[in-house]
Amino acid sequence: MRKFLSFLSFMCIGLLAQSGKIGYIDIKKVFDNYDEAKKIEANFKKEVDDAQKDLDKMEGEIKKMQEDYEKKKNMMKPEEQTKKENELKGKIQELSKKYLETKQRLDERGKALENQIFENIKKAISQYAKKNGYSIIVDSRMILYGENAVDLTDEIIKLLNEK
Repeated sequence: MRKFLSFLSFMCIGLLAQSGKIGYIDIKKVFDNYDEAKKIEANFKKEVDDAQKDLDKMEGEIKKMQEDYEKKKNMMKPEEQTKKENELKGKIQELSKKYLETKQRLDERGKALENQIFENIKKAISQYAKKNGYSIIVDSRMILYGENAVDLTDEIIKLLNEK
């Protein structure tokens, strides 16, 4: 089945080649050299760092509470020990919950930003293809061989960064 689909896709590319131009791009290179993507990535990294600082602060507070408890527990009444232990357990659970919520929020945000960047890239590719008469532009990872003349990566990067 997989061989048939590969054969079918190459046949489609062959038919398209007869009716128009074909080009390819290195999508990773486009992502890496797209100025707007770099800005978005830097802002997201700051967001991640800020979230990590908040989690580290909570963790530091819990460690301090644990150290204080360990120092004073032998002088506490059993009910005081139980109260402090429960307080610590609650703080640890709160940290764990906040960690999971933060991770999920940042994962979702990262995927949304990546999709936004990819949509911008796809629009630029589409505009370029229409303007320059290309029937198809594919990712270079699917190309076993391609002439440098049909590598459009640098042109797409230039187009994206001009906006």
